[in-house]
Amino acid sequence: MASPRIKNNYQEAALIFVRILAFASVVLIVGLSAWVTAVVAGLSWGLAGAIGGAIAGVAGFFMLVCGSLYEVKIFTCPACNHTDRTLKHIGYYNCFNCGAKYYIYENEVKNLGTGIAPSNF
Repeated sequence: MASPRIKNNYQEAALIFVRILAFASVVLIVGLSAWVTAVVAGLSWGLAGAIGGAIAGVAGFFMLVCGSLYEVKIFTCPACNHTDRTLKHIGYYNCFNCGAKYYIYENEVKNLGTGIAPSNF
């Protein structure tokens, strides 16, 4: 299984674009849903807009604070000191330099062994 590493700047730019698009979509969908719900409940359009905007703002705030959608971080292999740009929550990572395997999630790094098979000589 190949590790999800960022090979060039175009991939990172595409991830940034997708992150902005996802953020805008979620905020607009949440805001519009809250607005429609308030209008159907019988509130005026102005009050419904204020409620929808407030709920969308809270949803956007929590997405920025708690989320890490497609964030790129630099990982340095402890075995060979090879650095690579990867996604923040990638799970499993195979070092392309020495073959070591790691489980990575935020700041937790667990060594799963080397990718080099032992010789039977």
